[in-house]
Amino acid sequence: MRDREAFVLVVRSVTSAMKGQKLLEQNGITAFVQRNSMPNNTQGCGYALKIYGDVSRAISILSNVGIQVTEIQQGG
Repeated sequence: MRDREAFVLVVRSVTSAMKGQKLLEQNGITAFVQRNSMPNNTQGCGYALKIYGDVSRAISILSNVGIQVTEIQQGG
């Protein structure tokens, strides 16, 4: 996986997305909050974090503070 590859991490709420963005950026991962254009029933209100960097590390950081990633999309 390339370091600057983009991923979209779908989370359950705008609050989780905003908290996650701040946390990821504090840990050196560029992240942007965005609406998930096609949310389904398991994704809450349909917000996501578009990240550039190590997706496994990002998910681990989010998981450590209780932010659940419900879907991972490549690109975006």
